[in-house]
Amino acid sequence: MRADGRSQPTTEEHRPPSAGDGGCGRPVLLAAFPGLAAVSVPASGEVVGRGWLLSEGIPDTEVSGRHLSFSRAGGRLQVEDVGSRNGTFLNGARLRAGQRAGLDDGDVLRLGRTLLVYRDAFTGALSPAPPLGRLVGPWGLTAVRAELAALAARRELNVLLQGETGTGKELLAEAAVEALGRRGKPFAAVNVAGIPASVFEGQLFGWRKGAYSGAVGDSRGVLRAHQGGAVFLDEIGELPLEVQPKILRLLENREILPVGEDRPARVEVALIAATNRPLEAMVERGAFRRDLLARFLIRIELAPLRDRPEDVFAVLQALRERRGAPFDVRTAEVEAVERLMLERWPANVRDVDRLAAMIDPWAPLTQHGVERVLGPPAARVALTREAAEQALAACGGNQSEATRRLGVSRGKLRRLLGLA
Repeated sequence: MRADGRSQPTTEEHRPPSAGDGGCGRPVLLAAFPGLAAVSVPASGEVVGRGWLLSEGIPDTEVSGRHLSFSRAGGRLQVEDVGSRNGTFLNGARLRAGQRAGLDDGDVLRLGRTLLVYRDAFTGALSPAPPLGRLVGPWGLTAVRAELAALAARRELNVLLQGETGTGKELLAEAAVEALGRRGKPFAAVNVAGIPASVFEGQLFGWRKGAYSGAVGDSRGVLRAHQGGAVFLDEIGELPLEVQPKILRLLENREILPVGEDRPARVEVALIAATNRPLEAMVERGAFRRDLLARFLIRIELAPLRDRPEDVFAVLQALRERRGAPFDVRTAEVEAVERLMLERWPANVRDVDRLAAMIDPWAPLTQHGVERVLGPPAARVALTREAAEQALAACGGNQSEATRRLGVSRGKLRRLLGLA
Protein backbone atom coordinates (compact mmCIF):
# COMPACT_ATOMS: atom_id res chain seq x y z
CA MET A 1 0.00 0.00 0.00
CA ARG A 2 1.09 3.57 -0.63
CA ALA A 3 1.12 6.18 2.13
CA ASP A 4 -2.12 7.68 0.77
CA GLY A 5 -3.89 4.34 1.16
CA ARG A 6 -4.12 3.54 -2.55
CA SER A 7 -2.74 0.30 -3.91
CA GLN A 8 0.65 0.43 -5.60
CA PRO A 9 0.23 -0.67 -9.23
CA THR A 10 1.88 -3.99 -9.91
CA THR A 11 3.80 -5.15 -12.93
CA GLU A 12 1.86 -7.34 -15.32
CA GLU A 13 3.61 -10.58 -16.07
CA HIS A 14 4.87 -10.86 -19.64
CA ARG A 15 4.10 -14.20 -21.21
CA PRO A 16 6.49 -14.99 -24.06
CA PRO A 17 4.81 -16.59 -27.09
CA SER A 18 4.83 -20.35 -27.32
CA ALA A 19 6.80 -22.05 -30.07
CA GLY A 20 3.63 -22.71 -31.99
CA ASP A 21 2.30 -19.11 -31.86
CA GLY A 22 2.49 -17.27 -34.72
CA GLY A 23 28.57 15.95 -35.13
CA CYS A 24 28.71 16.26 -31.51
CA GLY A 25 25.83 14.19 -30.44
CA ARG A 26 24.31 13.17 -27.16
CA PRO A 27 23.73 9.70 -25.67
CA VAL A 28 20.10 8.72 -26.10
CA LEU A 29 17.81 5.71 -26.14
CA LEU A 30 15.56 5.67 -29.20
CA ALA A 31 12.24 3.91 -28.70
CA ALA A 32 11.42 1.92 -31.83
CA PHE A 33 8.43 -0.14 -30.64
CA PRO A 34 5.55 0.04 -29.90
CA GLY A 35 5.82 3.83 -30.24
CA LEU A 36 8.53 6.25 -31.31
CA ALA A 37 10.25 8.52 -28.79
CA ALA A 38 13.71 9.73 -27.80
CA VAL A 39 14.34 8.70 -24.19
CA SER A 40 16.93 10.43 -22.05
CA VAL A 41 19.57 8.30 -20.36
CA PRO A 42 18.99 8.44 -16.57
CA ALA A 43 21.59 9.73 -14.16
CA SER A 44 24.35 7.27 -13.36
CA GLY A 45 23.28 4.81 -10.66
CA GLU A 46 19.63 5.90 -10.64
CA VAL A 47 17.19 2.98 -10.56
CA VAL A 48 14.38 3.55 -13.06
CA GLY A 49 11.47 1.68 -14.54
CA ARG A 50 7.82 2.16 -15.45
CA GLY A 51 7.61 5.75 -14.22
CA TRP A 52 10.72 6.76 -16.16
CA LEU A 53 9.29 5.46 -19.42
CA LEU A 54 5.88 6.97 -18.69
CA SER A 55 7.49 10.38 -18.17
CA GLU A 56 8.92 10.01 -21.68
CA GLY A 57 5.49 9.23 -23.11
CA ILE A 58 5.85 5.43 -23.13
CA PRO A 59 3.28 3.59 -20.99
CA ASP A 60 4.31 -0.03 -20.41
CA THR A 61 2.70 -2.04 -17.62
CA GLU A 62 5.10 -4.95 -18.20
CA VAL A 63 8.02 -2.84 -16.96
CA SER A 64 8.67 -2.97 -13.21
CA GLY A 65 8.59 0.14 -11.06
CA ARG A 66 12.26 -0.54 -10.23
CA HIS A 67 13.56 -2.27 -13.32
CA LEU A 68 17.12 -1.29 -14.23
CA SER A 69 19.89 1.24 -13.77
CA PHE A 70 22.57 2.79 -15.95
CA SER A 71 26.13 3.70 -14.97
CA ARG A 72 29.40 4.61 -16.63
CA ALA A 73 32.69 2.77 -16.32
CA GLY A 74 35.72 3.95 -18.27
CA GLY A 75 33.51 6.24 -20.31
CA ARG A 76 31.28 3.38 -21.46
CA LEU A 77 27.61 3.22 -20.55
CA GLN A 78 26.54 0.08 -18.68
CA VAL A 79 23.11 -1.33 -17.93
CA GLU A 80 22.08 -3.49 -14.97
CA ASP A 81 18.83 -5.30 -14.27
CA VAL A 82 17.92 -4.77 -10.60
CA GLY A 83 15.62 -7.76 -10.24
CA SER A 84 12.76 -6.82 -12.55
CA ARG A 85 9.83 -9.19 -12.97
CA ASN A 86 10.00 -9.60 -16.75
CA GLY A 87 13.71 -9.02 -17.22
CA THR A 88 16.01 -6.80 -19.24
CA PHE A 89 17.22 -8.12 -22.60
CA LEU A 90 20.32 -6.90 -24.41
CA ASN A 91 20.47 -7.87 -28.10
CA GLY A 92 18.04 -10.71 -27.41
CA ALA A 93 19.85 -12.17 -24.37
CA ARG A 94 18.38 -11.80 -20.88
CA LEU A 95 20.62 -10.18 -18.29
CA ARG A 96 20.88 -11.84 -14.89
CA ALA A 97 19.69 -9.74 -11.97
CA GLY A 98 22.65 -7.70 -10.78
CA GLN A 99 24.62 -8.33 -13.96
CA ARG A 100 26.20 -5.26 -15.56
CA ALA A 101 26.71 -5.21 -19.31
CA GLY A 102 28.37 -2.57 -21.47
CA LEU A 103 26.34 -0.91 -24.20
CA ASP A 104 27.71 -0.40 -27.70
CA ASP A 105 26.29 2.08 -30.16
CA GLY A 106 23.32 0.42 -31.89
CA ASP A 107 22.59 -2.15 -29.17
CA VAL A 108 18.95 -3.16 -28.71
CA LEU A 109 17.37 -3.17 -25.23
CA ARG A 110 14.03 -4.81 -24.41
CA LEU A 111 12.08 -3.87 -21.29
CA GLY A 112 8.58 -5.30 -21.08
CA ARG A 113 7.00 -4.51 -24.45
CA THR A 114 9.34 -1.61 -25.19
CA LEU A 115 12.30 -1.81 -27.55
CA LEU A 116 15.05 0.80 -27.29
CA VAL A 117 18.18 1.36 -29.37
CA TYR A 118 21.18 2.97 -27.70
CA ARG A 119 22.99 5.72 -29.59
CA ASP A 120 26.08 7.11 -27.93
CA ALA A 121 26.28 10.29 -30.03
CA PHE A 122 22.88 11.00 -31.58
CA THR A 123 22.80 14.21 -33.63
CA GLY A 124 19.22 14.10 -34.87
CA ALA A 125 16.05 15.75 -33.63
CA LEU A 126 14.54 14.31 -30.45
CA SER A 127 11.29 13.55 -32.23
CA PRO A 128 10.71 11.05 -35.05
CA ALA A 129 11.22 12.52 -38.50
CA PRO A 130 8.68 12.15 -41.31
CA PRO A 131 9.54 10.11 -44.42
CA LEU A 132 11.77 11.60 -47.09
CA GLY A 133 9.27 11.11 -49.87
CA ARG A 134 8.93 7.32 -49.96
CA LEU A 135 12.12 6.74 -47.95
CA VAL A 136 11.24 5.83 -44.36
CA GLY A 137 13.58 6.42 -41.43
CA PRO A 138 12.25 8.15 -38.31
CA TRP A 139 15.65 8.06 -36.58
CA GLY A 140 18.39 6.62 -38.79
CA LEU A 141 18.48 9.08 -41.70
CA THR A 142 19.89 12.08 -39.81
CA ALA A 143 23.06 12.31 -41.91
CA VAL A 144 21.06 11.88 -45.13
CA ARG A 145 18.73 14.72 -44.16
CA ALA A 146 21.71 16.99 -43.44
CA GLU A 147 23.26 16.20 -46.84
CA LEU A 148 19.97 16.90 -48.61
CA ALA A 149 19.73 20.23 -46.80
CA ALA A 150 23.25 21.07 -48.00
CA LEU A 151 22.25 20.04 -51.52
CA ALA A 152 19.21 22.31 -51.42
CA ALA A 153 21.41 25.23 -50.35
CA ARG A 154 24.18 24.67 -52.90
CA ARG A 155 22.16 23.30 -55.83
CA GLU A 156 25.17 21.21 -56.85
CA LEU A 157 24.20 19.32 -60.02
CA ASN A 158 26.52 16.30 -59.60
CA VAL A 159 25.31 14.02 -56.80
CA LEU A 160 26.55 10.55 -55.87
CA LEU A 161 24.41 8.19 -53.80
CA GLN A 162 26.19 5.25 -52.18
CA GLY A 163 24.73 2.29 -50.35
CA GLU A 164 24.27 -1.44 -50.41
CA THR A 165 21.74 -3.10 -52.64
CA GLY A 166 18.18 -2.59 -51.46
CA THR A 167 18.84 0.42 -49.22
CA GLY A 168 16.59 2.67 -51.32
CA LYS A 169 18.96 4.67 -53.51
CA GLU A 170 16.31 5.27 -56.18
CA LEU A 171 13.96 6.63 -53.52
CA LEU A 172 16.80 8.83 -52.27
CA ALA A 173 17.29 10.04 -55.84
CA GLU A 174 13.69 11.24 -55.79
CA ALA A 175 14.42 13.15 -52.57
CA ALA A 176 17.54 14.66 -54.18
CA VAL A 177 15.46 15.84 -57.15
CA GLU A 178 13.11 17.49 -54.65
CA ALA A 179 16.04 19.16 -52.86
CA LEU A 180 17.32 20.52 -56.17
CA GLY A 181 13.96 22.13 -56.85
CA ARG A 182 13.36 19.94 -59.91
CA ARG A 183 10.26 18.10 -58.84
CA GLY A 184 7.78 17.87 -61.71
CA LYS A 185 10.49 18.50 -64.30
CA PRO A 186 11.73 15.88 -66.79
CA PHE A 187 13.24 12.87 -65.03
CA ALA A 188 14.74 9.64 -66.35
CA ALA A 189 16.29 6.64 -64.62
CA VAL A 190 19.04 4.85 -66.57
CA ASN A 191 20.49 1.50 -65.50
CA VAL A 192 24.10 1.88 -66.57
CA ALA A 193 24.79 -1.85 -66.17
CA GLY A 194 22.05 -2.65 -68.69
CA ILE A 195 23.54 -0.63 -71.58
CA PRO A 196 26.37 -2.19 -73.64
CA ALA A 197 29.44 0.04 -73.95
CA SER A 198 29.07 0.03 -77.74
CA VAL A 199 25.75 1.89 -77.63
CA PHE A 200 26.17 3.83 -74.38
CA GLU A 201 27.07 7.14 -76.04
CA GLY A 202 24.17 6.94 -78.44
CA GLN A 203 21.67 6.14 -75.70
CA LEU A 204 22.73 9.04 -73.48
CA PHE A 205 24.09 11.62 -75.91
CA GLY A 206 21.98 10.89 -78.98
CA TRP A 207 23.11 10.60 -82.59
CA ARG A 208 22.90 12.21 -85.98
CA LYS A 209 21.10 10.55 -88.86
CA GLY A 210 23.47 8.24 -90.71
CA ALA A 211 26.01 8.18 -87.86
CA TYR A 212 26.01 4.39 -88.04
CA SER A 213 24.15 1.58 -89.72
CA GLY A 214 20.50 1.71 -88.70
CA ALA A 215 20.53 5.40 -87.67
CA VAL A 216 17.70 6.36 -90.02
CA GLY A 217 16.89 9.52 -88.09
CA ASP A 218 18.28 11.89 -85.49
CA SER A 219 18.04 11.02 -81.80
CA ARG A 220 18.26 13.55 -78.99
CA GLY A 221 19.38 10.93 -76.45
CA VAL A 222 18.33 10.73 -72.82
CA LEU A 223 20.21 13.82 -71.65
CA ARG A 224 18.92 16.30 -74.23
CA ALA A 225 15.42 14.86 -73.92
CA HIS A 226 15.42 15.82 -70.23
CA GLN A 227 16.74 19.38 -70.40
CA GLY A 228 16.04 21.32 -67.23
CA GLY A 229 15.35 18.16 -65.27
CA ALA A 230 17.39 15.31 -63.82
CA VAL A 231 18.82 11.98 -64.94
CA PHE A 232 19.44 9.15 -62.49
CA LEU A 233 22.43 7.00 -63.48
CA ASP A 234 22.00 3.82 -61.47
CA GLU A 235 24.92 1.43 -60.95
CA ILE A 236 27.53 3.90 -62.16
CA GLY A 237 30.17 1.62 -60.67
CA GLU A 238 29.53 -0.70 -63.63
CA LEU A 239 30.47 2.01 -66.15
CA PRO A 240 33.18 0.66 -68.49
CA LEU A 241 36.53 2.43 -68.29
CA GLU A 242 36.43 3.37 -71.97
CA VAL A 243 33.16 5.26 -71.46
CA GLN A 244 34.13 7.07 -68.27
CA PRO A 245 35.97 9.97 -70.02
CA LYS A 246 32.74 10.81 -71.88
CA ILE A 247 30.87 11.17 -68.59
CA LEU A 248 33.75 13.21 -67.16
CA ARG A 249 33.27 15.90 -69.82
CA LEU A 250 29.57 16.00 -69.04
CA LEU A 251 30.17 16.41 -65.31
CA GLU A 252 32.81 19.10 -65.84
CA ASN A 253 31.09 21.49 -68.22
CA ARG A 254 27.72 19.99 -69.17
CA GLU A 255 28.85 19.28 -72.73
CA ILE A 256 28.18 16.15 -74.75
CA LEU A 257 29.16 15.07 -78.25
CA PRO A 258 26.32 13.21 -79.95
CA VAL A 259 27.43 10.33 -82.17
CA GLY A 260 28.13 11.61 -85.69
CA GLU A 261 28.31 15.28 -84.67
CA ASP A 262 31.49 17.36 -84.81
CA ARG A 263 30.34 20.05 -82.39
CA PRO A 264 29.49 19.52 -78.73
CA ALA A 265 26.04 20.29 -77.42
CA ARG A 266 25.29 21.81 -74.03
CA VAL A 267 22.79 20.25 -71.66
CA GLU A 268 21.29 21.67 -68.48
CA VAL A 269 20.47 18.63 -66.42
CA ALA A 270 21.18 17.40 -62.88
CA LEU A 271 23.07 14.11 -62.74
CA ILE A 272 22.32 11.86 -59.80
CA ALA A 273 24.45 8.72 -59.84
CA ALA A 274 24.19 5.71 -57.54
CA THR A 275 26.28 2.66 -56.79
CA ASN A 276 26.60 -0.21 -54.35
CA ARG A 277 30.27 -0.62 -55.26
CA PRO A 278 33.20 0.76 -53.18
CA LEU A 279 34.32 3.39 -55.69
CA GLU A 280 37.31 4.54 -53.63
CA ALA A 281 38.68 0.98 -53.63
CA MET A 282 37.93 0.71 -57.36
CA VAL A 283 39.96 3.88 -57.94
CA GLU A 284 42.93 2.29 -56.19
CA ARG A 285 42.58 -0.80 -58.40
CA GLY A 286 42.36 1.31 -61.54
CA ALA A 287 38.77 0.23 -62.23
CA PHE A 288 37.25 3.70 -61.80
CA ARG A 289 38.71 7.07 -62.72
CA ARG A 290 39.82 9.21 -59.82
CA ASP A 291 38.97 12.44 -61.65
CA LEU A 292 35.47 11.16 -62.38
CA LEU A 293 34.82 10.35 -58.73
CA ALA A 294 36.20 13.76 -57.72
CA ARG A 295 33.53 15.53 -59.81
CA PHE A 296 30.84 14.36 -57.40
CA LEU A 297 31.13 17.04 -54.74
CA ILE A 298 27.96 15.93 -52.95
CA ARG A 299 28.06 12.31 -51.81
CA ILE A 300 25.26 10.85 -49.74
CA GLU A 301 25.57 7.43 -48.15
CA LEU A 302 22.56 5.34 -47.16
CA ALA A 303 23.35 3.14 -44.18
CA PRO A 304 22.25 -0.51 -44.35
CA LEU A 305 19.30 -1.59 -42.22
CA ARG A 306 21.51 -3.62 -39.88
CA ASP A 307 23.01 -0.26 -38.82
CA ARG A 308 19.52 1.25 -38.36
CA PRO A 309 17.63 -1.17 -36.09
CA GLU A 310 15.60 1.77 -34.75
CA ASP A 311 14.04 2.17 -38.23
CA VAL A 312 13.26 -1.47 -39.05
CA PHE A 313 9.74 -1.71 -37.64
CA ALA A 314 8.78 1.67 -39.15
CA VAL A 315 10.01 0.44 -42.55
CA LEU A 316 8.02 -2.79 -42.18
CA GLN A 317 4.88 -0.87 -41.18
CA ALA A 318 5.23 1.47 -44.16
CA LEU A 319 5.50 -1.49 -46.52
CA ARG A 320 2.44 -3.11 -44.96
CA GLU A 321 0.48 0.14 -45.13
CA ARG A 322 1.17 0.30 -48.86
CA ARG A 323 -0.49 -3.11 -49.03
CA GLY A 324 -3.40 -1.87 -46.96
CA ALA A 325 -2.63 -4.20 -44.03
CA PRO A 326 -0.47 -2.55 -41.32
CA PHE A 327 0.27 -4.57 -38.21
CA ASP A 328 -1.65 -3.80 -35.03
CA VAL A 329 1.07 -2.88 -32.52
CA ARG A 330 -1.23 -3.94 -29.68
CA THR A 331 -1.14 -7.58 -30.79
CA ALA A 332 2.37 -7.68 -32.28
CA GLU A 333 4.75 -9.81 -30.22
CA VAL A 334 7.66 -7.76 -28.95
CA GLU A 335 9.98 -10.76 -29.38
CA ALA A 336 9.08 -10.86 -33.09
CA VAL A 337 9.94 -7.17 -33.52
CA GLU A 338 13.15 -7.66 -31.54
CA ARG A 339 14.12 -10.49 -33.90
CA LEU A 340 13.60 -8.18 -36.88
CA MET A 341 15.71 -5.45 -35.30
CA LEU A 342 18.57 -7.91 -34.80
CA GLU A 343 18.45 -9.35 -38.33
CA ARG A 344 21.30 -8.71 -40.76
CA TRP A 345 19.02 -8.02 -43.78
CA PRO A 346 21.60 -8.68 -46.56
CA ALA A 347 19.24 -7.26 -49.21
CA ASN A 348 18.03 -4.54 -46.85
CA VAL A 349 14.54 -3.17 -47.60
CA ARG A 350 14.00 -5.80 -50.29
CA ASP A 351 14.26 -8.48 -47.62
CA VAL A 352 11.81 -6.60 -45.38
CA ASP A 353 9.43 -6.19 -48.31
CA ARG A 354 9.53 -9.94 -48.88
CA LEU A 355 8.62 -10.49 -45.23
CA ALA A 356 5.80 -7.93 -45.48
CA ALA A 357 4.43 -9.74 -48.53
CA MET A 358 4.63 -13.27 -47.13
CA ILE A 359 3.02 -12.79 -43.71
CA ASP A 360 -0.76 -13.22 -43.79
CA PRO A 361 -2.23 -9.71 -44.22
CA TRP A 362 -4.80 -10.31 -41.47
CA ALA A 363 -2.52 -12.13 -39.02
CA PRO A 364 -0.72 -10.45 -36.10
CA LEU A 365 3.05 -10.16 -36.15
CA THR A 366 4.35 -13.18 -34.23
CA GLN A 367 7.61 -15.02 -33.74
CA HIS A 368 6.10 -18.06 -35.40
CA GLY A 369 5.07 -16.03 -38.46
CA VAL A 370 8.50 -14.42 -38.73
CA GLU A 371 10.28 -17.78 -38.45
CA ARG A 372 8.14 -19.24 -41.22
CA VAL A 373 9.64 -16.61 -43.55
CA LEU A 374 13.13 -16.04 -42.15
CA GLY A 375 13.79 -19.41 -40.53
CA PRO A 376 15.01 -19.86 -36.96
CA PRO A 377 17.31 -17.14 -35.64
CA ALA A 378 21.00 -17.75 -36.20
CA ALA A 379 23.09 -18.48 -33.13
CA ARG A 380 24.75 -15.29 -31.96
CA VAL A 381 28.48 -15.85 -31.56
CA ALA A 382 30.58 -13.54 -29.40
CA LEU A 383 32.95 -11.61 -31.63
CA THR A 384 36.60 -11.13 -30.77
CA ARG A 385 39.14 -8.58 -31.86
CA GLU A 386 40.94 -11.31 -33.80
CA ALA A 387 37.75 -12.15 -35.74
CA ALA A 388 37.19 -8.47 -36.50
CA GLU A 389 40.77 -8.03 -37.71
CA GLN A 390 40.51 -11.11 -39.93
CA ALA A 391 37.24 -9.88 -41.44
CA LEU A 392 38.71 -6.43 -42.10
CA ALA A 393 41.79 -7.95 -43.74
CA ALA A 394 39.60 -10.20 -45.91
CA CYS A 395 37.72 -7.09 -47.05
CA GLY A 396 40.88 -5.22 -47.99
CA GLY A 397 40.46 -2.76 -45.13
CA ASN A 398 36.93 -1.77 -46.20
CA GLN A 399 35.06 -1.24 -42.93
CA SER A 400 31.62 -1.11 -44.57
CA GLU A 401 32.13 -4.53 -46.16
CA ALA A 402 33.55 -5.94 -42.90
CA THR A 403 30.49 -4.78 -40.94
CA ARG A 404 28.25 -6.43 -43.56
CA ARG A 405 30.07 -9.75 -43.25
CA LEU A 406 30.13 -9.70 -39.46
CA GLY A 407 26.58 -8.36 -39.10
CA VAL A 408 27.60 -5.59 -36.69
CA SER A 409 27.42 -1.81 -36.74
CA ARG A 410 30.41 0.28 -37.76
CA GLY A 411 30.66 1.55 -34.18
CA LYS A 412 30.86 -1.98 -32.79
CA LEU A 413 33.47 -2.96 -35.37
CA ARG A 414 35.62 0.03 -34.42
CA ARG A 415 35.27 -0.83 -30.73
CA LEU A 416 36.34 -4.43 -31.40
CA LEU A 417 39.37 -3.11 -33.28
CA GLY A 418 40.24 -0.71 -30.46
CA LEU A 419 39.60 2.35 -32.64
CA ALA A 420 36.76 3.81 -30.55
